[in-house]
Amino acid sequence: MAHRGQKHERIIYEEKPLCGRCGADIVGVIPRWRNEKPLCRECTFELEQLAAKPRVRGISVEEKEPLTPEEKQRRAVLFGVLAVALLALGLRTWYIAPLLKSPQPLRHGTFETDAGTDRCIEELWKISRQLQDKKLSSPMPLCPLSGKPYEVIEVENDTIVNCPNPGEHGLTRLGVSRKKPIPLALAGSRP
Repeated sequence: MAHRGQKHERIIYEEKPLCGRCGADIVGVIPRWRNEKPLCRECTFELEQLAAKPRVRGISVEEKEPLTPEEKQRRAVLFGVLAVALLALGLRTWYIAPLLKSPQPLRHGTFETDAGTDRCIEELWKISRQLQDKKLSSPMPLCPLSGKPYEVIEVENDTIVNCPNPGEHGLTRLGVSRKKPIPLALAGSRP
């Protein structure tokens, strides 16, 4: 900042010089600011305003230097990596979210079941989980009503587990499989 009585050194150039701070063309008389490269009028005004700001608690207010191309590239790469990481996290969350849902309901439709059938269906849910984990327990659990072990049938890359006596539940079939993990209860007469 120029003090009263002090004047800036002014130099006249033959060709159009560029501002040493912002790179804009400088027209006319060019003031130098503190013996540095020539500056345009806007940059000279800004630097004088910054120099005139008072110190805050012993800290001087200084101009923030512009980023170098290397720093800009590094920040762009970091932003890209962060964006990819957030995208991967979002996709992973979207993939896992269905697994975090509450257990499936015991009944679909309007068929009324008794407590024994409900216990059998609960057991089939446990067996369904074992089928999905490919860790079927041995010996097989027993049906709560009939007291017989569940029937296991291997068919074309699938394992089916049925209740040994669905008739005691008032059904024609009660079972679960690896490909269809939701317990299936069929009511009516057997075909």
